[in-house]
Amino acid sequence: MIVVTANWEIGDGSLWPSPAAGMMGRFRAELIRAAVRAGWQSDGRYDPVPRVDVVFAGDTFDWLASREWLGSSRPWQRGAKARAIRERVMAGTLRVGRSVIRGMLAMVRHGVHVSRADRHGRPVHGATLSVPVGLSVLEGNLDAGLSLEASRTSAERTGIGVGAAWDARGVRVIHGDSSDPIWMTDRASGVGPSLGESLRVDLLTRFAASAPIGAIEPDARRLLLASLRAADPLGLAVAVAAWCTASQDSAIAGRVHDEWLRSVSAWHRVARGSGLTGASPWNEASFDVVDALAGRLAAIDRRASAGRTASDAADHLADHLGGDRPIATVGSDSGFLVLGHAPVDASMPLEGHRMIGLGARRGVDLGRDRGLPGVREISPLPTPPRSPATAVITERGGGTVGVSSLGDPVAEWSANARQQGWSPARADAGAWIVDAA
Repeated sequence: MIVVTANWEIGDGSLWPSPAAGMMGRFRAELIRAAVRAGWQSDGRYDPVPRVDVVFAGDTFDWLASREWLGSSRPWQRGAKARAIRERVMAGTLRVGRSVIRGMLAMVRHGVHVSRADRHGRPVHGATLSVPVGLSVLEGNLDAGLSLEASRTSAERTGIGVGAAWDARGVRVIHGDSSDPIWMTDRASGVGPSLGESLRVDLLTRFAASAPIGAIEPDARRLLLASLRAADPLGLAVAVAAWCTASQDSAIAGRVHDEWLRSVSAWHRVARGSGLTGASPWNEASFDVVDALAGRLAAIDRRASAGRTASDAADHLADHLGGDRPIATVGSDSGFLVLGHAPVDASMPLEGHRMIGLGARRGVDLGRDRGLPGVREISPLPTPPRSPATAVITERGGGTVGVSSLGDPVAEWSANARQQGWSPARADAGAWIVDAA
C-alpha cells in the first residue's frame, strides 16, 4: 500500500497559525483504517498488507511564511544575511512541526498496527501485528532546499528518506512545481524570484503582517489568511472580496479592503524592481504579465474571476499562466505518476500512464456545466478539521490498482464513464486521477 500526501505547509508560526496541531494524529488514525481496508481482498478474505509506504510529496514545510522576511532580505537571495535568516526560519519551522516529525519517526520505528488474520482469512479480534512503514519526504516549492545533502544525511539517520522524487512498484512521485509557470524561474542567471515566491513573500506576508489585519478578531483573521493561502494567484482578489462581503463589521471590512489595495500597489513596485519581469517565462508573453496580474489583484470591487473566463471571452493572463510544460512519465512501462503540486490543466499526454494529483486543479472551471474527459475527482468531505488531500494506492488481485482518499474510499474511474459523458463533481480540493490510455 502506498500513501501519498502533500501540502501540509507547516510554517514557523510567526505569521499565521501552523496547521500542524493535531494533524499527524488524525493522519495516522486514517492511515491505519486505510491499511485495514486494504487488507480485505475481492474474494472476501482478510490478508494484512505486508508494507505501507508513506510519501510526503512536497510542501510539507513552508520556509516562506515568516515575519523574518519583512526586512530587506528575501528567501531567494544568496548572501550570508539571507542564508542566516533562512536557517532561522527552517529551525523555527521544525520546532513548530515537531509533533508531525515525532509522528513520522514513530511510524518508521514502530510501524502501524492492524488486526492479524486467522487461517480462514478473518481478522482476529484483539490480536494485532505491526506492519512496517517506509517514509519519504520530498522537496516542494515552499520548502526548497529540503533535499540538500545535509538534510538528506540527517534524515537518513532516523530512517526517513529525503529527496526530489520517489520510485517503486510502477509508481513515481514528484512534487511537480517545475511544470507550473507561476513557480518557474531561472536560478542560474541570478534573476529574481519566481512569481509565486514574489506573491507569497512580498504580497501575502506583508499584508498578513500589517496593522489593519492584526486588529481583526482572531477567528475572522484566521479565516481570511487561510483563504488567501489556499487561493490560486488569479483568485486572490476573489478571496479578499468574499471575506469583506461576508464580514459583519463594515468598518473592519473597509480597512481590510484598503490595506489589500495598498499591499498590491507595494507588491507591484517591488516586483518591477526585482527582475521578475525579465525572467522566463515572463519574457515570452506578448504583454506585461506583472502589470496584468497587479490589475487583477486590485480588482476586488469587481471580484475578478478566479479561473479561466468563459470560452468566448479573452483572458490572456489566465491563458499564459495555464500553459504547463510536459511532465516526464514513469518510464517505458505503464504506471502511475503522482503529483503533490497539481498542474494548471489536467489534459496532458501521458502515453498510457495514469496520473494522480493532490489538490485543486488551476485553470479548470469546475463551476461550468461541462465534462472533463478522463478526470476522476477524489475529494475529502470539506468538514473541519480538514486534512491535506491524500491518495491511497493499493494493489489488488489480477494486477488491478485501487485509488482512494484517506477516510473516504471511492469507486475507480472507468472507461464507460468517459463514453457516457461523466463529469466530476465540484470540489475545492482533493485528489484527481487522469486516465490517458
